[in-house]
Amino acid sequence: MDIRHKFWIRRWLVVAGLMILTSCVKNPVTGGRQLALISESQEIEIGTASHPEVLSEFGAVEDKALQEYFSRIGMELAKVSHRPELPWHFTLLDTDVVNAFAVPGGFVYLTRGIIEHMNNEAELAGVLGHEIGHITARHSVTQISQQQLLGLGLGVGSILSPTFQQLSGLAETGMGILLLKYSRDHERQSDQLGVQYSDLAGYDAEQMSRFFEVFESMREEQGEAIPNWLSSHPAPPDRIQATRDAAIRAKSANPGRQYKINGEEFLTRLSGIIYGENPREGFVEGGRFVHPDLRFQLDVPQGWKVQNTKSVVVFAEPQGSAVVQLTLAPADKGQSPEAIGRSIGQQQGIQLVDGASSSVNGNPAYLGTYRVQTEQGILGVAAAFIAYGGLVYQITGLTPEQAFSRFSGLFGSTLRSFRALSDSRILQVQPDRLRIHRSRAGETLRSLAGTAKSPRITLEELVRLNRLDPDQQLAPGTLVKLVQPGR
Repeated sequence: MDIRHKFWIRRWLVVAGLMILTSCVKNPVTGGRQLALISESQEIEIGTASHPEVLSEFGAVEDKALQEYFSRIGMELAKVSHRPELPWHFTLLDTDVVNAFAVPGGFVYLTRGIIEHMNNEAELAGVLGHEIGHITARHSVTQISQQQLLGLGLGVGSILSPTFQQLSGLAETGMGILLLKYSRDHERQSDQLGVQYSDLAGYDAEQMSRFFEVFESMREEQGEAIPNWLSSHPAPPDRIQATRDAAIRAKSANPGRQYKINGEEFLTRLSGIIYGENPREGFVEGGRFVHPDLRFQLDVPQGWKVQNTKSVVVFAEPQGSAVVQLTLAPADKGQSPEAIGRSIGQQQGIQLVDGASSSVNGNPAYLGTYRVQTEQGILGVAAAFIAYGGLVYQITGLTPEQAFSRFSGLFGSTLRSFRALSDSRILQVQPDRLRIHRSRAGETLRSLAGTAKSPRITLEELVRLNRLDPDQQLAPGTLVKLVQPGR
């Protein structure tokens, strides 16, 4: 799912009832009239409500100095934007997904996966400026307002109970609910704003177009399996040339001006950041999902796709017909699995079909079957609530009611596969980390790649990270991104 939308759409449904009349307002960027059913105060409310959910799902990079540096660059750009008065927030998210996104009201997020592909501060400024542009031009507001007027709605919303809010998000994923996306015109405008804001803040805006070349190479190498930033930001065909031309025009208007690139400071600050997935927070091995920090494992149905975030693990049937979700159960301290399972069955719109206390691999549990009424129809749900390690885990299998009999057996075996993790090799695994190396005379990226000794990192990945010819002799003192393998 496009992570730009998953969170604020849900919160927007809460404030949507506040809107009574359509209105046209002055666009802060163009000065023209713009359809807007959301006021600025409501934009801020959406962002403020969504921020904790974004952090819960992905987490922030636990590096205070890097977060402060990231926020400082963002604020430099926000101050020269068309809406400097917004309560701007800039957060670096702890996920290897290559993405950047903005939420109405001044909330901008970049992932460590995207900044690890950057080589200098000016490239960072360009992407931040692009996301700031989506907010200043109120692109999300336009999309929401058009959908409201068309009466198309904005997603499934809540499954009628705060207890199953996570469930509603998975229903959107599994059933392929149409999500809002920026248009190519919006992307083109945000590119131009990214150049403008970068230039006004004193950065070399040409670096933005050079960074976009990274995504072109990813598109070529990965085919349809493109990174999330590409899928959530439909790129105009002439994106690279258009941003380069805009940057050159901006420079020509200020001959003799010194522009910031700041490659060394930027790369130095990336040293030690986790690269790729953090195995401490769970990974798939041998047909099972294992979580070293929480010391549990769960079988993955054969052929199903796995998405792992800070707060939820999702196994998705390839055709989107069913999902299995693992998360912590919404429970008061000391509440038993049975109490949790039965209380959920008492929520409005949720019917407990049958349920009983049980044991799952030696752990106290409650297994239940539910019918859940949603705006799109009835879901059949098999759920297990399992007490383990001082916590209660909730594992739910979801599918439309008419398909429940087809998946019920698979749901049952998956739920009952939850068990303790005792493999010492897995329990001791550590993440890979970026290491910034200052090259010596005669070194090449190919020769340096041989020193990494990590089977998870290929020379092709290092070439993309550094944008260097693998056999080019590096000038002494060149900073190079390498990957230090975890244990």
